[in-house]
Amino acid sequence: MNRMNCVLTLAVKTALLLLSMSLAFPLTVQAQTLAPTTTAPTTEVAQTTEPSATPIAVKPSAAPPLQGKYQVSAATTSAAFPFLTAENKKLADESWAVYQKDHGQPIKEWAKSEVRFERTGTVFYPFSGPDFVTVNQLYPDADRYVMVAMQAAGEPALLAPMSPERAQHFQTKFLREWKRFAYNAFFITAELEADRFAKSAHIGITTILTTFALYTGYDVAELYPIAYDPASGQFIKAQGPWNSVRLVLKKNGKTVALDYVSLDLSDQNLLVNEPMRGWLSHMTQHPMLIKAASHLLQDGNFIVLRDMIVKNAPIVVQDETGVDYAQLKKIGNVQLYGGFSLPFEQFSLHKQQSLAQAYKQATDVKPIPFAFSYNKEHERRSVQIARRDKPEKAEKP
Repeated sequence: MNRMNCVLTLAVKTALLLLSMSLAFPLTVQAQTLAPTTTAPTTEVAQTTEPSATPIAVKPSAAPPLQGKYQVSAATTSAAFPFLTAENKKLADESWAVYQKDHGQPIKEWAKSEVRFERTGTVFYPFSGPDFVTVNQLYPDADRYVMVAMQAAGEPALLAPMSPERAQHFQTKFLREWKRFAYNAFFITAELEADRFAKSAHIGITTILTTFALYTGYDVAELYPIAYDPASGQFIKAQGPWNSVRLVLKKNGKTVALDYVSLDLSDQNLLVNEPMRGWLSHMTQHPMLIKAASHLLQDGNFIVLRDMIVKNAPIVVQDETGVDYAQLKKIGNVQLYGGFSLPFEQFSLHKQQSLAQAYKQATDVKPIPFAFSYNKEHERRSVQIARRDKPEKAEKP
């Protein structure tokens, strides 16, 4: 089946799923195509059947973490956390504890010994969706995180101007998907797309980014839309619209910038968009993360970005959905973690054959103590770290 037919088939399946969920919410990890729909088990986080309108409580595995404060001056709220209240906030804390136990803390500890990238500066995460938490755990010392996906960021949600009914609808929807992320550790593209058009309880990318920042202990000091400035070659503060967004974060006396850029990364766009090609050429000179990217960089329509990564990136942390192994090893030494033989079932079985062969032949594959992407089984968890032998200092855009 060709790629277009696969996309159409997935789109039909996803539409049927969303129709069966009267309050479905979109959180996704990648922006260019459909990511697999993984359902959480009933034991801890989400339901395998249609979610009920009342969030299901999960038991926290630890004391509530130290959280940041929402300090945006323009906000029409005095609450430290502007999206959830009372019992709903407690339920969100419990789901976060589940995520931290199963994913967050294991990733953070693993990164200390395996990523070993303690420099400051910029980190680049294409096909990111709103997944700030993972890139922050892998590169905790960065001064700036640049995330790119297709969807527009949107304005942040605030409970204050909502009616009581709408506010509860919003929180119920948010909590259901928050629990789903606690289990999956990635977002589903089709659901994120659906959220763009939700009228009664739209959540949006910016709201999720803000929530992640607060739960990882950052104060959100500023939040505003950004747009590309041809004169400087950078994204700068703009009056609107909220397609791309910057969060100015503070923790332990350090200021960190989180930029989310809405951008089509396909060749169809980049071949006719010289300014964005130039900008991406600079971005790919920084440490990178590629996760749950729907194997897009292995397709013939994402060669421009792939070649930039292979040419420029000093270090790439990725799962099997990132750069094809035959291209990835051109960067430099590639350390393999976990195991890999076949892609997740919703993707072509012909993807990453070179990677499967590498795992079969390697004698130094290291274990991985967490599920990083679509595949959850221990023998199918897959991470690769490619390091350039002598990475050059990244140029400023």
